[in-house]
Amino acid sequence: MPASSSRQLRPSGPSGSPSRRRRPALFGGLAGAVALVLCASGVLGGSGAAAAPAVPGQGESPGTAAATVDHVEHFDGSGPAGYRSGVPAAAPDRLVERRRPLAPVERRGDGRVSALQRTGPSAERLDIVLIGDGYTADQQEDFRQDAEAKWADVAAIEPFTSHTGQMNVWTVEAVSRDSGVSGDPAQDVVKDTALGTYFWCDGMERLLCADLTRVDSYARQAPAADIVIVVANSAKYGGAGYNRLTGYPFDGVSTLSSDHDSSSLIAVHEAAHSIGRLADEYDEGESGVYQGPEPEDVNISTYPAQEMADRGAKWHDWLGKPDPAGGSTGTFEGAGYYGQGLYRPTETSLMRDFSVREFNNPSRQGLVDGFERYTHGE
Repeated sequence: MPASSSRQLRPSGPSGSPSRRRRPALFGGLAGAVALVLCASGVLGGSGAAAAPAVPGQGESPGTAAATVDHVEHFDGSGPAGYRSGVPAAAPDRLVERRRPLAPVERRGDGRVSALQRTGPSAERLDIVLIGDGYTADQQEDFRQDAEAKWADVAAIEPFTSHTGQMNVWTVEAVSRDSGVSGDPAQDVVKDTALGTYFWCDGMERLLCADLTRVDSYARQAPAADIVIVVANSAKYGGAGYNRLTGYPFDGVSTLSSDHDSSSLIAVHEAAHSIGRLADEYDEGESGVYQGPEPEDVNISTYPAQEMADRGAKWHDWLGKPDPAGGSTGTFEGAGYYGQGLYRPTETSLMRDFSVREFNNPSRQGLVDGFERYTHGE
């Protein structure tokens, strides 16, 4: 599809196993899910500099750097919830198997890059890279099918659907010695995988972390990488999102399970943080009333509706208009981890919980503007 102008959305007027059954491309509901734990919107501690990239498949071991990502999101079936926790940028040795060198026959396909879609030069596109983890050399066709299905899920959500012409999508094959990932099905399961992906990160079963140095080494094989999606070879529900990163060539990384129908929503939600500069709209994680300045995030505000309209601020143009996330765009108190003092545009949306599969109007606009920033090389 052709690239769209960032003005188009604005309203006028003031107001895992070697062989398994393939899942359908479109994700299902959340029924039966115990919890979803995400790590998001973090910035590396210390200097923020990433370690030099390793050569894929050459026996690199998990790093021991003390850098952490400082924000963890948690969602479960009972409604929106969130809190923060530090997690390691490198996979701890006690949770993942130390990586052994690949055999020559395995190295031949390790790091191979393919294009799911290429619409233009990377300098003028948002480049999304999908990398598999826990896929052995003879499971790379499984990975390619899983990557295609996950990308189809992401591309089915607006405004991604209408702006795929502004994106290049790449796959990078990462060959693991073991099939599956650590922590699946039980906490004591330890695997030797290319990206060191593991459940039970920070002691939380559904938090699916990865070794960022290893992710970096594979992402660099693609022509460009703005957003990275790690597809873990697992049917266990879980995921993570590292967003607005510094010291890496990409802006965000999300992890998700290959064979859980709802895991694609993780990638959509997490990519929105980095691409659209969107905040979380749920209201748990901080006590008291928000007393800070007006946030930079486009989808949360300190202004109730009348003050927003009087100031001509934030999403004032959308107030009272029908919203794809349900109802009309307005101001609903409770957002940005605070129950009071911050407002969100709608009762719920994909930035609040997964009961709907729609972004609200201001978030859609933030994403469209984000697509434009990448398209123009910003």
